[in-house]
Amino acid sequence: MLEMMVVLIVVGLLVAISVPKMARVMRHERVNRAAQVVVADLQNGFAMAGRQRAPVRLTFTPTTKTYVFTDRATGTVFQTRIMDNRSEYGLTTLSSTPATVDVLPNGIGSASLTVTIAQGDYSRTVTASSAGFVRLVPM
Repeated sequence: MLEMMVVLIVVGLLVAISVPKMARVMRHERVNRAAQVVVADLQNGFAMAGRQRAPVRLTFTPTTKTYVFTDRATGTVFQTRIMDNRSEYGLTTLSSTPATVDVLPNGIGSASLTVTIAQGDYSRTVTASSAGFVRLVPM
């Protein structure tokens, strides 16, 4: 009986030590996955303007942690991405400078773009040049 109690105490201590580390790892993985999705979506957005042969507008809304690709002339929505706490990403921050960028059919953006993605104390940055070069900034 005493041996069983010692085993349970040791197992309890191991669990108590590993839970905070697992939470940190999960938070990092969510942010990294969300950053990779943003990179892919931005690359797709620059290509989308060429395929549509019309300017595409990318609009970030930090309060709802969403971004939308729309046809600049008609307002037709091509893609919406939601990254708030209700999604699998669970981000606490999704912000962009500037909040709106137009991508012309030749693949040139109206401005360079910097996107910050965060959950808790961990964040990643994605940049897109006006020429359409999108990258996840190394840590």
